[in-house]
Amino acid sequence: MSREHDVCLLLEGTYPFVSGGVSTWIHNLVSSMPEINFTAVCILANSKDAAEYRYDLPDNFRDIKVVYLHDPVEMKRSLFKRISKKDMDRLKRFHSELDESDINMMKDLVNGFKRGSFPLAELMHGKEAWNYLLERYGPDSNKESFIDYFWTYRFTHLPIFKMLPIDIPKARVYHTISTGYAGLLGVVARVMTGRPLLLTEHGIYVKERKIEIAQAEWVYRRQDERLRVEDKLGAFQTFWIRMFEKLGKLCYDYASGIYTLYEGNRQLEIAEGADPQKIRIIPNGINLENFLGLRDENHDYKGQTEFAVGFVGRVVPIKDVKTFLRAIKMVSTRIDNLKAYIMGPTEEDEDYYEECRHLVVLLGIQDVVEFTGKVKVTDYLPILDLIVLTSISEAQPLVIMEANCAGVPAVASDVGSCRELLEGRTARDKALGPSGIVTRVADPVNTGEAILTILQNPRLRKKMAMSGIDRVKTFYRESDLNQTYLKIYRDYMESEDLN
Repeated sequence: MSREHDVCLLLEGTYPFVSGGVSTWIHNLVSSMPEINFTAVCILANSKDAAEYRYDLPDNFRDIKVVYLHDPVEMKRSLFKRISKKDMDRLKRFHSELDESDINMMKDLVNGFKRGSFPLAELMHGKEAWNYLLERYGPDSNKESFIDYFWTYRFTHLPIFKMLPIDIPKARVYHTISTGYAGLLGVVARVMTGRPLLLTEHGIYVKERKIEIAQAEWVYRRQDERLRVEDKLGAFQTFWIRMFEKLGKLCYDYASGIYTLYEGNRQLEIAEGADPQKIRIIPNGINLENFLGLRDENHDYKGQTEFAVGFVGRVVPIKDVKTFLRAIKMVSTRIDNLKAYIMGPTEEDEDYYEECRHLVVLLGIQDVVEFTGKVKVTDYLPILDLIVLTSISEAQPLVIMEANCAGVPAVASDVGSCRELLEGRTARDKALGPSGIVTRVADPVNTGEAILTILQNPRLRKKMAMSGIDRVKTFYRESDLNQTYLKIYRDYMESEDLN
């Protein structure tokens, strides 16, 4: 019998295989609680990509299980392995009553997958499944291509069918750091074990998937839809989005507690169907000792003639690096001695990275911009005068807190909690003054103007630097965050089974 852990983390596309803000948050959380025994189920795209640890794992984080979402599966059909009418009715009921959160229905369905009542070959190729697909398609009224509907159904449902029978490690508490597929595993763990399920959302998963799907070229759209300049999504984009909405609602329903970073996230979760009574706001925090004093407090702002600007983040579309580059081009025409560092992994979306490199050449800023790859931000903060975020979606970016703690002001797009971090959340917080400037999303001119405003005003820059230090020291201590989660874990670990 496998041993029971205190906490099982359910992770999708993140720690310990992918670096970034959420992964760093998880690493710091686990490292701060040596008395808690952690394990994890880590969902990755496929086994073809090298799954290498990006972090030195703490001693209390062990027995990791890796699941590959899109690996091909063997689908040998058998004359004797068919889906019974009773089991097919069970699957239909699951689809039609997904919003009703019937724990017995969910448990019955998962047990059916575990005992082999729903062979993948039959779900993808069997007669009963085919008839059900036709029923859902509605050939008498549906104007969309059936072939495209078929493949969209397969691509959306096959990963779900693969998730349901997975054996999840035994734990006293299950904690998912997103909804989506990781959240689905959390629901399975909750209904099969009766142990509490906790959900922490940094970025709202459904919102981020909506952005990606709206921009995606891999989701089929009719040619006439592609030619129209409008905001309306295609039928198959809507299909994908509704699936993630359903998975999100399912996770919200089965979660014992929902935690998020700021009020804007809370409102989005409520809009997606979460019970407001379950939601608690727990802001992120940082280790002050790592960042205080990195910059010289006696820095001569007035006599400065050379400037360094940093962009910290993955080089991927959701970070909108191209807006940053266009803003830097504008700033470089006004400031002669300018250096811009783009600090973050470039391998996650190599095509987008190449597009950004090409844009640097087109803008003629090769001597200004440097792609550093993944670096320790503490090595660069001492030389930076400003950090810039141009993301089209964020939660509560650690990089703003880290920079402000080091005395580096920030320019950030008006997403997530960026405005709270730079202008304050409460009256007491706002009284400290702004520690940066908030800009419009995807607006290079507005971003460039904000950069110039700060760099060309020594007095403002110094005041923002001091405000940032005071804000982080007062409201964003990592030790407070860790103690809060430690109490949450202990309370739920001691609770009775919920089933």
